[in-house]
Amino acid sequence: MQAINLYDSIHIKRVRGLLSGKVVFSSPQEIVFEYSETRYLFVFRFGSIVFFGFSAEEVEQEINKLKESLGPGVSSPTTETYQVVIGETGHRVEFEYVEIKKPGIDQLRLIAVSVAQSAGVEYFELMTERLLFETSQLMEKLSRVGSVPLQTRPLLKIIGSIAATRQNIISNLSILDPPEETWKSKEFEKLHRELQGNFDIDVRFKTLDRKMSLIQDNLEILSGLVTSRRSTLLETMIVCLIVLEIILAFWHRS
Repeated sequence: MQAINLYDSIHIKRVRGLLSGKVVFSSPQEIVFEYSETRYLFVFRFGSIVFFGFSAEEVEQEINKLKESLGPGVSSPTTETYQVVIGETGHRVEFEYVEIKKPGIDQLRLIAVSVAQSAGVEYFELMTERLLFETSQLMEKLSRVGSVPLQTRPLLKIIGSIAATRQNIISNLSILDPPEETWKSKEFEKLHRELQGNFDIDVRFKTLDRKMSLIQDNLEILSGLVTSRRSTLLETMIVCLIVLEIILAFWHRS
């Protein structure tokens, strides 16, 4: 099973007529295509596409179909691969594979959700690391030089990017909500919980949120310093103009 986080988000209705598989499940969050009894394709609203039982050539063909209609997608797609083993011992989640008795659609959807989430979270992890590097550079310059630039636009641009990223995570990574299959049986609920733990989805999500909070706090500090410096400069200019006006008034009298 291979997941590719190809887009920031995907409008599920736009995907329905693009792929050749048979639609076996559809909701505002997800659509599932069946190509055969052992080949399924899962598309999630948060931007990840999961292939089960596809060859590398078939994966490329289906991705090209999506790109032709939905656009090229993100510049650096993230991926996650996980083995699905058919065995007799029942559901068993390991680091590199999951074992199930039968590749039914319910079990495969539970696995696909976690694999897709992992690819999606990794995409935001890379984005957050980039933003963290940019803000750390600004803070390092502040500690080294002891002053901040007067321009607020670069700071506001990064603050806006952070806010948009957090909004994207909160709205699209509602992927953290358990799938409806977990309500059907304790076995499915246990499988989902173990898969989530295997990929550290909840821990990674919380780490992302803490990093973005740190970035936003640092940027707000820098923005406040810039605003304060601009206000001080403006006040100084006003005082200088008043003094100049007084000097000119005395000069004209004399």
